[in-house]
Amino acid sequence: MSLTTAQILDLAPDAASRKAGQDQAKPQKWSGLGRAGTVIWGEIKGSGASPYRTVADLAGPASKCTCPSRKFPCKHGLGLMLVDAAASLPEAEPPDWVAAWSKGRESRAAAAETKAAAPAKPVDEKAQAKRRQAREEKVAAALDELDLWLRDLMRRGLAAARAEPYAFWDRMAGRLVDGQAPGLARRVRALPGLIAAAPQAGSARPEAALGLALGRIALLARAARRLDALAPGQAAGARAALGYPVTAEEMAARPDHADDWAVLAHAIEEEDRLTARSVWLVGRRTGALAQVLDYGTAGSPLPPAPAAGQDFCGALAFQPGDPPLRAVFRDGRAGPAAEPGLPGGGSVAAARDAFAAALARSPWTERWPVCLAGVRLGRLPPVGAGAVAFAAGDATGCLPLRSDPRLPSLLAVAGGRPVGLFGLHDGHGLSPLALAIGGRLYAMPAEASQAVLLQVA
Repeated sequence: MSLTTAQILDLAPDAASRKAGQDQAKPQKWSGLGRAGTVIWGEIKGSGASPYRTVADLAGPASKCTCPSRKFPCKHGLGLMLVDAAASLPEAEPPDWVAAWSKGRESRAAAAETKAAAPAKPVDEKAQAKRRQAREEKVAAALDELDLWLRDLMRRGLAAARAEPYAFWDRMAGRLVDGQAPGLARRVRALPGLIAAAPQAGSARPEAALGLALGRIALLARAARRLDALAPGQAAGARAALGYPVTAEEMAARPDHADDWAVLAHAIEEEDRLTARSVWLVGRRTGALAQVLDYGTAGSPLPPAPAAGQDFCGALAFQPGDPPLRAVFRDGRAGPAAEPGLPGGGSVAAARDAFAAALARSPWTERWPVCLAGVRLGRLPPVGAGAVAFAAGDATGCLPLRSDPRLPSLLAVAGGRPVGLFGLHDGHGLSPLALAIGGRLYAMPAEASQAVLLQVA
């Protein structure tokens, strides 16, 4: 198997690595190129006396390089995969260093399976309960401060809130972080952006958007005070929104959901040197949507993940919550998509109903993934001073598309034809992430700085 150029570029940890990887994608720079099944390798001249040795397993996808870069995949790993994508490398007997890497991966996978099957260490329930109680007391104190802050904010009015500096919002967010409620802190830190946003297609007025966000924060804070009165799934969802982690023991007890999971898109967000990557999937048999969310830093890179346009054939485990969405990869293997296109698509009306159902069960939901089938992309009447607005629609209605520098590329590929569309709906507009047309799947680049739509399958 080989990955497409788009799938490889989507694996880049940042825009700089993507560009550097493309610079390394010249066969004349490489020596000793070869492949054995899904494993490819080669050597490339670096700054040292000896060339860097680079190896990648396209089925992971995963890679390793002897260069000193702390990025994964590094530019050499990306370049090697891009060389293979342009012209599949010749089959050959792997050299010793490649065989050692492959054997090491197999050994680590076997060790992980053995560790998972080993009896769990006894839990110190008394210490665990003490830690839980201490955290709940911190969260309760932070919620008291948040309630007072929200009441004061509403008493003065949203117009006064628009004049507040960023430090005003950051102080409250910092207090929530200290109170071990990072989920609420993230929502508070996002409020200045709503105020600063100019009215655009698919957006509420800044005051309305701010009021809606504050309402969701207030609802989540209220739910946090009465978790015992909520249904188990809803209480778990509220705890996750507050920022409570799900322990390894809890995840180990979660059931497997086996399917052929179509990987629709990757989305990357960066904040304070922390990189968050969402891998969006849909089950081909069940139609279930899933988000696998991983975090990485400079010293702790993102783990390998199936590329957009591939299928992950295996099991996911969903974290507790109602409705379920966050998941982790369990046993399985990535490979070529069983069928091209976008599975599980429905009408615009069905997408609205899905978002409404998610809100009814978790009123603090900010965005919800939806799959559309047979929609057309078109213009809406101008908003503001000549701003161009776009929407996706069918016979049941339309959804405005959120303003995005990648939209022109999306519309150009659609060309006025009916398409399948996957994106995140927030009640006001849809942020597209993938488009299917003519048996081909196109993904929005993981970073908005790259404006060209990528054909991934």
